[in-house]
Amino acid sequence: MYFWPAISNSIMKRILIFFCVIFGLFTEGKSTTLSPEAQISLLTCSAGTEIYSYFGHSAIRVKDTTQNLDYVFNYGVFSFDTPHFVWRFCKGETDYMLAVQSMKSFLDTYYEERRDVYEQVLNLTPEEKQKLFDSLIENYKPENRYYRYNHFLDNCATRIRDQFEKATDGKMAYDTSINQPLSFRQMIHAALPDNSWSGFGIKLALGVPCDRKTTFAEKMFLPAYLQKDMASASLLRSDGKVPFSQPLQTLYKAPSLSQDFSLTSPAIVMMLFFLITLILTIREYQLKKRFLWLDFFVYLSFGIGGLILGFLCFYSKLEATGWNLNLLWALPTHFIYAFVLFMPSLKDKLNWYPKIITYILLAFLVSMFFLPQTFHWLVIPLSLTMLLRSAGISSIVRIIEKRKVL
Repeated sequence: MYFWPAISNSIMKRILIFFCVIFGLFTEGKSTTLSPEAQISLLTCSAGTEIYSYFGHSAIRVKDTTQNLDYVFNYGVFSFDTPHFVWRFCKGETDYMLAVQSMKSFLDTYYEERRDVYEQVLNLTPEEKQKLFDSLIENYKPENRYYRYNHFLDNCATRIRDQFEKATDGKMAYDTSINQPLSFRQMIHAALPDNSWSGFGIKLALGVPCDRKTTFAEKMFLPAYLQKDMASASLLRSDGKVPFSQPLQTLYKAPSLSQDFSLTSPAIVMMLFFLITLILTIREYQLKKRFLWLDFFVYLSFGIGGLILGFLCFYSKLEATGWNLNLLWALPTHFIYAFVLFMPSLKDKLNWYPKIITYILLAFLVSMFFLPQTFHWLVIPLSLTMLLRSAGISSIVRIIEKRKVL
């Protein structure tokens, strides 16, 4: 995806001049007539290091040297400056827009971000090129350019797929023999970095709907699949089939970035969290003393996670985060119980809570591989961490009480 970054005054002046040209060409709803030499291409950009760029990006290039046109139509533009952006994004109410920029400006962005850029020139007839261009101009009108973003069903890649199919009047034929039975979760997991906290958070936030197998068309929500499927697609002509696109061209190949080992990666931190909890729990039994602060920290941490997952599951309109079974081990009620631990009167009345949690966790760990949701492997040490505390509380309390009697 793409966003408008903060820019200097000098760059702003050049952009204003550029948009004045764009305004003159497009705002009246009159599309320029393309010459027979015009080319329309699919641009595909590799993933970046920012969370909004993990899945890559797609755009359409319209190039007509006869008329000095070389524009990129970009359905993936949003702004962090939008009021309450993060809140609206979490609620699933993010609005994206179609923007137009020069090819040079587009490439400069990806040079700076060190992301590969590939191009596939489409084998369209002059009539199909004009129809596609006219449709893009229509989409660029102020009343049409904004749309409600949906990561799976309506994004920068799916909109391009729909535009291509519309311009060719159903003459496109896909090579479905290359289709693989993949779920949305499998496709997303493959695109997310393994050593990233944001990537780990996204994986935990995905619910049961993400385990549904995708159709051939649905796979094109990821730019890499859109690129691959357009490369193997064909157009039905009167004299037979022709490839939909020309061979892939590399416009920019970024230097590879190595993913260095990090002591603060989710895997390291979660495993250390489990091991430290295990050691401290054993130490409790040795000392016959309860570490109340440890229970508070564990229940509070899991409770905060549960509140976030609960919000995404039950309040957000994001389909991908619905019916999240990670809530079986990260219950939002853990947050409340963390503070109850310091209220003697309430703590005694709720001494059944950790027992119930123990049974839930045991049932979850036994059945997790048979549930309709696929879980990240780090869910196992996380569940075992909570199990250590929930199962250990009653035992430690009994030991302490027995010691007092003696």
